This record gives sequence, C-alpha cells and structure tokens, in this order.
Amino acid sequence: MSAVRNADALAPATMRRSVAFLRGLPAAPTRAKVIGWVALIILAVVSMNLSALLLGRMVDLANGTPVAVLGSGRGALVAALSIVAITMLIEATVRVMTSFALSYSVRKQAVSLRKAALEAVLRAPVPDVMALGTGNVLTRLSKDINTTVNTLSKIGGRLAITLLVLPVTALTVGLIHPLYLLLFLVVGIIMYPWVRTIVHDIPVLTNVVSSVEASRNNVLVDTIRALETLHQFSWTGWAKHRMEAHSWETVQAWGDRTPLFTRILGQGYLAFSLLLLGSFSMGVPMVHYGLVTPGEAAAAVLLMMRLEIHVFNVLSFSGEIQHAATALGRAVALAAMSAPREGEIPPALDRAPAVQFENLSYSYPGGGAVISDLSLTLEAGTTTALVGTSGAGKSTLAATMAGLQYPTSGRILVGGVDIATVPNTWVTQHVALVTQEVHLFSGTLRDDLLLAAPGASDDSLLAALAAVGLTPSSVSWQRWLPRGLDTLIGSGNEEVGPDVAQQISLARMVLRQPPVLVMDEATSEAGSEHAQVLEEAARAVTAGRTSLVVAHRLDQARDADRIIVMEAGRIVEDGNHNSLVALDGRYAKAYKQWEQGS
Repeated sequence: MSAVRNADALAPATMRRSVAFLRGLPAAPTRAKVIGWVALIILAVVSMNLSALLLGRMVDLANGTPVAVLGSGRGALVAALSIVAITMLIEATVRVMTSFALSYSVRKQAVSLRKAALEAVLRAPVPDVMALGTGNVLTRLSKDINTTVNTLSKIGGRLAITLLVLPVTALTVGLIHPLYLLLFLVVGIIMYPWVRTIVHDIPVLTNVVSSVEASRNNVLVDTIRALETLHQFSWTGWAKHRMEAHSWETVQAWGDRTPLFTRILGQGYLAFSLLLLGSFSMGVPMVHYGLVTPGEAAAAVLLMMRLEIHVFNVLSFSGEIQHAATALGRAVALAAMSAPREGEIPPALDRAPAVQFENLSYSYPGGGAVISDLSLTLEAGTTTALVGTSGAGKSTLAATMAGLQYPTSGRILVGGVDIATVPNTWVTQHVALVTQEVHLFSGTLRDDLLLAAPGASDDSLLAALAAVGLTPSSVSWQRWLPRGLDTLIGSGNEEVGPDVAQQISLARMVLRQPPVLVMDEATSEAGSEHAQVLEEAARAVTAGRTSLVVAHRLDQARDADRIIVMEAGRIVEDGNHNSLVALDGRYAKAYKQWEQGS
C-alpha cells in the first residue's frame, strides 16, 4: 500500500516543531524539573555500570589482587558486595521514580495538547477541517495522542536510561582498556545504515497507518450517521462490505510495517552478539598478555551482557518511539493548523450590510467549474432567494458566503470587508448559517438557547421562541416541550420533532441577531403540516437582515425581495416574483408546476 494513495491532508509536524509546541503548553515541565529528571537518570546509569564493574572485579579480589580504593582481602570483598547492593537499590528506585514522574508529566501534557488541538479545530476555517475529514480529526484528537501517552508512559523512562547507558558503558569499558572502544566503533559502523533506514522508513509507514485508520473512522462515522437511510433502502449489506474493505486496508497497512520490525529484531540480535562475543574474544588474549586483569575482563563481559536489553531497547523502541513521534506530530499539526490571520480586525457592523460577490468562481479539485465568474450584489437588509435545479451551484454559493468553502478565484465583500483577509472570528460574528441539519446540544432548552445569547432572560428566550412560532399554547410546544425551557433536549434525551428542532435553531438566530444570514434549504424537511409554520419562522428570522436563502419551496422564493435563478453555476434570471413570472422563463415554468403540484 503506497504512502501516496493514503497521503494525508495535513502532514505531521517535525519532531523539532512538536517539541517546541509542547514547550509552549501550560503543562510543560519547568527547566528545574527537567534537570532533576536528567540527574536521576544519570545516577541510575552510573549505579548500573558501577555494580557491573564491581561484580567483575570481585574475580580479582577472590584471587588476592587489590582493587583501587577498596584494597584487597575479605574486607574489600564485603565492601564491594555492599556497594553493589546499594547501587542496585539506587537503580531500582530511580527507575520507578523516573517512570512515575515521566508518566504523570506526559499525561498532563496530553490534556493540554488535546485542549489546544480541539481549540484549533473550533477556530479553524471550516474548509480546512472538512479537508481533513471527521474521522481524521477524531483520530488525531484521540488515538494519536493516546499512542504518544501510552508509548512514553510505558517505555519513556527505560528509553531515556538506554540512551545514556550506551555511551556511559562505552566510556567505562574504554577506561578498562581503550581497545574495547574499537569494538564499539566497529558495531556502531555496522549498525549506522540500519538505524538510518529505520529512522527514515518508520515515520512514512506510521503515517500511512494513521491515514488509513482515519479513512476507516470517516467511513464508520458516515455509516452511523446514515443508519436510517441504510435501513430504509436496505443498504446495510453494502455498508458492511464498505466497512470491511476499509478495515482490511488498515490491516494491510499494519502488515506493511511487520517486515521492518522483524528486520529490526534480527539486527538487534546481531549487534548484541558482536558486542558480547567480541568482548569475550578480546578478553582472553588481553589477560594472557597482561593488558587487563581477569577481573577487568570479566567486568567488560558483564557490562556487555547488561547491554542486551538496552540494545534491543534502541532497536525495538525506535519503532515505537518513531510511531509515537509521528502520532504526536499529527496531533501537533492539528493543534497548530489554524493560526489566526494577521492584520487588523475591522470594527463590528452595527447594521445589515451589502454583500458583494466579485468574479467568483469555484471548482472542485480535479473537477469542472461549479460557479463561473459570478458577480452579484445583495442589497443591505434584503432577502435574496436562490432557485435552480440540483447541481446549479446554489449550495456552493451559499457555502462560500458562509465561509464553508474557499472560492477558487474572486472575492466576497461583507460591508466592504473582504472575508478572505480577516480573522474567521469576524466572519462568523457577522455571517450566520442555518441548514436543514440541526444539532441540539444536550441539556435543557434554556441551556441550548443561552449559547446564542449568554445572559438572556427567560422572557427574552420565550420571545425568541414565539417569534418562530413556538409558544406554550402551540401543539408542538405541548407535545415536544412539556417542561418549557426546562425540557431536556439533545443527545441522551427524548428527540423532538424535526420541525421543532428547526424552530429552535431559528430561535437561536433571533437571539444572536447576525447582520447577515445564509439559509440553505433550512425548511426543506418540513411536511405540509408544518411548512407554513417554518416558512413564517424563516421570514421572521430574515427580516431586517441581509439574507441569502437557498429556496427548496418556491413559496419561500415568492416572498423574497429578489430571486436569482441559477443554472450551471451562472445567473440566468434575476428579478422579483412578479417580474420573473411575467418573463415566462425558467422560474415562471417551475413556479407554475410547483403551484399545480401544491
């Protein structure tokens, strides 16, 4: 499976960039803590090498050969054993302390990183988030951060000790005799190209794994969202087959990494064998020619034997650490993806502005133009309805105005401000979008509405609901909102009818009072029983604002100040209801058919 096929829309951050980002988080460890951890790790490594060195020199003490500082005889042997016991206790204690401290710090950092990444997603331009995909974002926020936390908590302390053990052991055996350094040099030369290959290949394969897992998660989210449709059209078999195919792609991606890690283990065995056999083979002649004592030769062999786990740590952990580093880079890239645009923030608009589309074009990547060189001005405080067949470009035009998609060329001015040059917060403050997909937040109806107007009184909330046709005397209120503002809505609570959910969404707009409103088929799901209520609610919300309405029902277009008829991404008719009916063109024919059907 190639990395190209699974190329990600947002490449992982480099390790240097990731470390720099983590250092800027609130939970980053202080310099004093880092110095303390390094000191503890050095103490553990020194203790490990000292115990191995003394165990080897006991051979000399047993033969009556004096050892520096300790001397000779039974007292020196007891002292050596005592020091070995103390150093082993120090090593064990430091390992536990380091592991706990690192795990605790990493988990604190993970909380800060996840918060920063979520904040980035919430403030990022919607097109950037949509380019990643919901599953990709979820993977970065959950699995990638969890992978980093679990890896560092499990092996971070051991790896830190390993990285110090190798050079300290080389120094220790070099102090026994410089010839032992030659052995390290030879093994290092042999291992270098292998390690270099690992460092290059593992991040690539790891990002492929994360990308296909993100794709699988996207399919899973899409399947869950479409449960009702899948059952309605008996497409559950197709959904299972699609899920199975993406799951097998994930298995294949993991399988592509297996040969690499198998080779790593083989290389580890070879490196350790060279160190151990080399030190033993060198020790015999060196003792024979009096270059080292038997105890020093034994100490060198013991030091090499203790390297076994650490050699395998370097190779085996290199895979896990590279995996964690790539996962961390993916999370950091998400957290850093939405740096605010530079420049001054324009003053807030205090009234409904004019909206201008200047030579606007939009094309899907690799596809044809959906909108072609469109210029249009929406007069301040008016409602403009977009009408046209499916694929005419209506929703695309609405999406670019609401900031959900970037135009391929051209620009959009809101009150004279080019929305491509200002922070997203300014755009979302002034341009609101209402679609047929309504999300009600879990909690009381009051909590949901207060998100649009924090601090609003209950009277204000009730007035906003009344403006969109929800009053205590209405049938919908009595059926779906029996406890009024205290009714529990949203996930985990009893669902309200789709018409009531849309009315609540429109009530938010009444409370928020955006100067510009985009409505993309916001009332298309209303049945005939509720159509009039929702149309009246829509009129209440658009009144006094500069509104662009993608009209699914032509009675909504009929009531608009202006009607734009689109075809193949271009404006083909423009006028009010009466003038377009008199024109006897596309709109007039469509309206006549709709009126007969109604």
